[in-house]
Amino acid sequence: MLELHGVERATEHVRVAGGTDPALARALLGRAGIPADDATITNLLESYLRHLQAVLETRRYYPVGDVQGTVRALVEREVRVGLATGNMRAGAEIKLASAGLLSTFSLDHGGFGSDAELRADIVRHAISRCAPDGATVVVVGDTKHDVAAGRAVNARVVGVAASEEARAELAAAGADAIVDACGDALLREVLA
Repeated sequence: MLELHGVERATEHVRVAGGTDPALARALLGRAGIPADDATITNLLESYLRHLQAVLETRRYYPVGDVQGTVRALVEREVRVGLATGNMRAGAEIKLASAGLLSTFSLDHGGFGSDAELRADIVRHAISRCAPDGATVVVVGDTKHDVAAGRAVNARVVGVAASEEARAELAAAGADAIVDACGDALLREVLA
C-alpha cells in the first residue's frame, strides 16, 4: 500500500489471519478510500507477492507440529489431502516453500485466494479438485473463518490451536475438535 498508494501502516488494526488475499486487498484499498477495481486489486496483490518473497529471504515460516508426518500418515491410509487457503496460489507456494512443506501438498488438489474471495468458495474449489463426489470432507484450520467455511460445506472441522487465544476462538466458532499441533492427535481427529 505504501509503495503503490503512499498509505503508511495500511494493515494497522486489520486482522489478516484467516482472511483471503483478495478480500484483504479490497479492505485495505477501501479503508484508504481507493477504488477497489479488479486492476487495482491485482496490482496490489502482485506487489504483495514480490514483497513476501523478499521478506522470506531473511525470515521463514515454521510448521505447527509434524505436518509432513501427518500428511504422510493420511496418504498411507488412502486419504486424499487437499489444501484450502486464502493465499493466492503463488503466495501459498512461497509460504509452503519457506516452511519446507511445498512437496508435502499437491497444489493441484487445492483451492486458493486466486480462485475465489470467499473462504467457503475456496474450500469448494479444493473439494472439487481433491475429493470424489460423496467423499467425507474434514476441514483442518486455525481460525474461526476456517470453521465457518467448513460449516458452509457441511464438513467436520478440526481446529489447530497454537495458543490459548486460538483455542478459545475455535471453540467459540464451534470446531468439532481442537488439537494443539499437527501430529497424532490431529490424525486421530481427522480419521474419527
